[in-house]
Amino acid sequence: MRMSTKFSVFRRLSQRPTTEELEQRNILKRKFLNTLLTKDLSVRPTVAELVARRILRFNEYVEVTDAKEYDRRADKPWTRLTPADKAAIRKELNEFKSREMEVHEDSKHFTRFHRP
Repeated sequence: MRMSTKFSVFRRLSQRPTTEELEQRNILKRKFLNTLLTKDLSVRPTVAELVARRILRFNEYVEVTDAKEYDRRADKPWTRLTPADKAAIRKELNEFKSREMEVHEDSKHFTRFHRP
């Protein structure tokens, strides 16, 4: 190995961050933490253990209804809006954004206004 190459390798190695710096920046993870987490996640309690520790509870009473007794369709009020209603909503929203909504001066140009 030539002397100049040897010095450049040492210089480059000295510029590398330390293990502590890498851990602080969450780049290098501690191995024992990973093995501990893997171990904890691989051991799962049974349902009986969860019930005994009062983490999991079951109700004794369950209400059952016939599926034919209720309407599953959702009410969609926006489908009944007229073009005038939509324009009024857009106008009110634009007025709110321009007068009442607090926006930093440097960010006002990012505010999106809706077409009238």
